[in-house]
Amino acid sequence: MRTDGETGQLQIPQVAPWGYGQMSPLGRRAKRALDIVLSLIGLAILSPLFAVVAVLIKLDSPGPVFFRQRRVGLGGRLFRIYKFRTMVQGAYQMGSRLTVKRDPRITRLGKFLRWSKIDELPQLINVLKGEMSFVGPRPEDPYFVQFYRGEQQQVLSVPPGIFGPSQIHGRDEEDEYPDGLKDTEAYYLEHILPAKLQRDLDYIRNATFWSELKFLLGGVWATVRGAFRARYLWQRRRRIALLGIDVGTAVGAYLLALAIRFDWHVPDADYVPQTLLLIVLLRPAAAVYFGVYQSVLRYFGLWDFIAVFKAVTTSSLLVAALTYFLGMQSHPRSVFVIDWALVLLAWGGVRGALRTYLRAAPRSRKQRMRALIVGTGLGGEQLCRAMIEEPFAAYTPVGFIDEVPDRWGARIHGVKVLGGIAELPLALSAKRIDSVFVCLSDLTEDVSREAIEVCARAQVPCRIVPALNQLLQPAATQPKTVSAQPQVVAAN
Repeated sequence: MRTDGETGQLQIPQVAPWGYGQMSPLGRRAKRALDIVLSLIGLAILSPLFAVVAVLIKLDSPGPVFFRQRRVGLGGRLFRIYKFRTMVQGAYQMGSRLTVKRDPRITRLGKFLRWSKIDELPQLINVLKGEMSFVGPRPEDPYFVQFYRGEQQQVLSVPPGIFGPSQIHGRDEEDEYPDGLKDTEAYYLEHILPAKLQRDLDYIRNATFWSELKFLLGGVWATVRGAFRARYLWQRRRRIALLGIDVGTAVGAYLLALAIRFDWHVPDADYVPQTLLLIVLLRPAAAVYFGVYQSVLRYFGLWDFIAVFKAVTTSSLLVAALTYFLGMQSHPRSVFVIDWALVLLAWGGVRGALRTYLRAAPRSRKQRMRALIVGTGLGGEQLCRAMIEEPFAAYTPVGFIDEVPDRWGARIHGVKVLGGIAELPLALSAKRIDSVFVCLSDLTEDVSREAIEVCARAQVPCRIVPALNQLLQPAATQPKTVSAQPQVVAAN
């Protein structure tokens, strides 16, 4: 693809600017005047939001606030489009020019900005500069413009826009790509781009000033409606339900904190509804930012609780600071401390209860075999937990054997440590053991060998659990092969 070095204009022949089929010169001037007025009003009103988003982007990931990329505008002229950065720095040097579902290059905040389309707001600058319009075909990457053929090039005869037929039809273009697609650019060129260009050509042929207003209103409506479309909400119904529970418990915790502070009486003060509004806005926002709703509740654990702790603590500090700076100095500071503790307890408790409920799934009615685990380290603990939590596991743990005296008589996940290797022969018969699991990562080579020999003499099946720590070493290239035959000892 060649460009004119002086003008930066693509060498695409027979593309005359302003190719609207039915729009008069007066309509074009009115369209430009409307662009200037609306972009100025939008930038003025949205300037506080721009400042907040800029700070959040800087806090979220290293890199600039704005993403600037070359796009093709009116008559094939190149310009820089402005967006809020939603991907890691240098994302387009890492792979495809296109983003797809679950693209790992998208930042944590970027997912929200893309979902809400807030990332597109800086294009008001392009509209004000005359590089774009509110309504028009979407400005395309120069790489894809070189594939325009024949009539398709007429899309460049009008100013590109924020809203238009393709934007309304394809608000979330990522959803149009099939799962597991490897060559996104080829699929885009073959399936998506031709349909977009055809819609844009139909728009150009029939454009009038009044149809521009129709597309403008339709684009705003599609942007808002698309963020809450039924399929999106249904796919995330569990997260949305949990968010609703969190908001409800946050409101209840604040009112309870007030009642505790004022001897079970909620004061009739002006700061109460104002603080509640801050809580409703900031609590879920912090939870989304720290990834609270990305955890799988069935496996809710320490790291997930740390995310909850960060979200609750950050939002509590923000609420306390804002109430002070917004003139609510009479608000008791102790209420925020009580509220912080109550919310942390409520959010953690709800997730713990849901974790317990989800793990209490229907289990297989088939009789489980009784298993004895040799080793109480990380390997033995994980194996025991897997046997307990897996609904269709073939084994149930009935005891541990370990050579650490301090653990004798203790319980791990409710399963008792019966003693050392000396107690293994009696444990095999007394507990009617069907199978023994020897965890190499938790035992010395001598203890592993002795446990296997005891099982062989008692004619009890013995299974070797390989040492996971071998896989976690930087020099490890492949796991060590371990024989499951009891008479063969695998070194740890």
